Amino acid sequence: MDGLVPASKGKRFAAGLIDLVVIPIVLGIVIGLVLLAAPDVARSIMLVLVNIIWLVFRDAVYSPGRAMVKTKIVSMTGEKVTLVQAVIRNILLIIPFVLVVGYILEIVMLSVKGHRLADTWAKTQVVEA
Repeated sequence: MDGLVPASKGKRFAAGLIDLVVIPIVLGIVIGLVLLAAPDVARSIMLVLVNIIWLVFRDAVYSPGRAMVKTKIVSMTGEKVTLVQAVIRNILLIIPFVLVVGYILEIVMLSVKGHRLADTWAKTQVVEA
């Protein structure tokens, strides 16, 4: 962790609000409208898949929320996050049945410890950019 400054809780919450609330709502509305004529089951499956792809994309490729608050996600060695780390880091948010519990657990961990539980699992950290 040489030279890496952990991101503040405030910046992490702000980035999370953008990346985990605003963007998924916009994506949901767009996908929902595009697939309006599709059967409900197909539309629901597509919405879940888009959410999973978005979560992994924002950690492995680009996060508008983190870009806006000037933070980034890196491995514990300071290197770019791998696709596997991005999936592991979001596992609690990807599994639809534990989604709500996952968000609550991650918010509590971030509030108390300053990092998400899944950051520990994926060996990642959010730092100042």
